[in-house]
Amino acid sequence: MVLRGQPKPKPLTSVDYGRRSGLKLVIKKDIFALDDDNVEESNEFTKTVSNSDSIMVLLHHSMDFPGLNTNAYIVQKTTELEVGIKPELIKKPADLYHRNKANEVVAVCIANDKNILEYFPVYRYSNCYANCRVRAMIKLCGCLPFIYSHIAKFHQIDSCETDGLACIQMNSKRISIVRDVHNNNFTCSCRTPCDDVIYEGYPNSIALLKPELSASYKNVTANNALLRVFMQSQIYQITETLPAADEVYLLASIGGIFSLFLGCSFLSLVEILYFLGLICRAVFSRRRSGSAIGKGRLAHDNFANTRPSFS
Repeated sequence: MVLRGQPKPKPLTSVDYGRRSGLKLVIKKDIFALDDDNVEESNEFTKTVSNSDSIMVLLHHSMDFPGLNTNAYIVQKTTELEVGIKPELIKKPADLYHRNKANEVVAVCIANDKNILEYFPVYRYSNCYANCRVRAMIKLCGCLPFIYSHIAKFHQIDSCETDGLACIQMNSKRISIVRDVHNNNFTCSCRTPCDDVIYEGYPNSIALLKPELSASYKNVTANNALLRVFMQSQIYQITETLPAADEVYLLASIGGIFSLFLGCSFLSLVEILYFLGLICRAVFSRRRSGSAIGKGRLAHDNFANTRPSFS
């Protein structure tokens, strides 16, 4: 409910949505693995993706480093893959804390203007675990594989040769960090950023049947692959986290707590105590007045007995 004089909230929307918008990528047949007959005829080795008739597509935030928990989709030859993206904005208060398993009071989220990562410029949840994997590889093997070449070049870290890759393969279980790790030699603890955007994908794969006969497919043949990535809806959801209980809430809940444990409301308890006080006061006053009347009658009787009689 928006009161008069208050600014009206503006819904967050995308510029365009639907399968006719967004990214459209046509993958030519030369990108996929060629048949043996075609290789012999061309007498050239033009394979780009070896031993495969498909390509893996990773969809993630623009500032995320794709890792083990990134949504992956397969684009196969002679098929069309449509992925509808549904974003969700999650907001958490920066001044909210909780007690972890180690009985330590830590912040629930990381503020957007704070970056505690050594090898990534922006703090993101996936970047934090990727940063932990980089630290583990440097500590165990002293080098980084080719997928982290930009980090190795910027921070002047050795790139892994044959021995380094074998070391990483041997220690893959210790390097594949996807959750918090706490031990004596290595610790990895990640929390979500206070303002985080996650993307949920809804894929749909269909076969390309004579696309050259359709006006909606341009420069596409049955041997190609087509990838469409678009916003599924014009609006998206915002989830805001608020404290479940503060001082005002706890003060207002005292009556409810009494009602739960006593079977009556706090006001009823006060009224019961009030009427019990009135009853005790009335009983005390009655006893006090009764004792005063008794003492008065006793004094009257004693006076009557001691009064002289005349005959």
